Amino acid sequence: MPTPTGPHLCYALAARQNARHLSRLYDNHLAPAGLSVSQFSILSLLEAYQSLKITSLAEMLSMERTTLVRALKPLQAAGWVVAGRASGRAFDVTLSPSGVAKVSEAVPLWENAQAAFEREVGQDRAVRMRDEILELNLGG
Repeated sequence: MPTPTGPHLCYALAARQNARHLSRLYDNHLAPAGLSVSQFSILSLLEAYQSLKITSLAEMLSMERTTLVRALKPLQAAGWVVAGRASGRAFDVTLSPSGVAKVSEAVPLWENAQAAFEREVGQDRAVRMRDEILELNLGG
C-alpha cells in the first residue's frame, strides 16, 4: 500500500497554520501595547535574564542571529532595549527602564491572550500541547 501523501498530512504545514493562528491571537491582544508576540517574547526574556548576549538570546528564541538583530532595531528605536558591545564582536542586550515599563503594560494583555487560547481549546489541552511541544525541544 503506498504511503498517503498530500498537504493535509504535512507536519510542517499543520504546525505553521497553527503557529500563524496563535500569532494572530497574541498579536491582537498585545496590539494596545504596540507590541507583537515576537517583540513581547524578546522583552520578556530580557526582563527575566537582565542581560543577554545576542547569540544567547537568538538561541533561546530559535532565531538566526541576523534575524534577531533586525527584530531588535524597532525595540531599540523605541528605547525599550539597549545593546552594547561586550567584547570583540559580542553584544550584550538589556532592557531599559522604559522597556521594563512596556513589559509591565503588556503582561495583562498577554495573560488575556493565554486565557483566550485556553478558552478556545480547553485549559487542560492547552497545557498538554505546550508541555508536549517543550518536551520535543526541537531546535533547542
